[in-house]
Amino acid sequence: MTRVVSLFLPTWPTDRIRRRTGAPPVGEPLVTVATDGSRRIVGAADAAALALGLKPADAIAHAQAMVPKLNVADATPEEDAAGL
Repeated sequence: MTRVVSLFLPTWPTDRIRRRTGAPPVGEPLVTVATDGSRRIVGAADAAALALGLKPADAIAHAQAMVPKLNVADATPEEDAAGL
């Protein structure tokens, strides 16, 4: 019998960054920056950022205007995949 496990980890990129660097403290909003053509967009958002209304694919400039003390890190999809 084949078994399948399905995981849904919407905040994996930001969780991985927090575990690796220890910053920012839990509760402070953190997003990753990805590029879509020439646009810089939110690649992933943690629970605190989501609670403030930010979501993936929002423009970074808009996100920083909404949340002035937003913590931003570069998206590294290859490290996210390797970490899984």
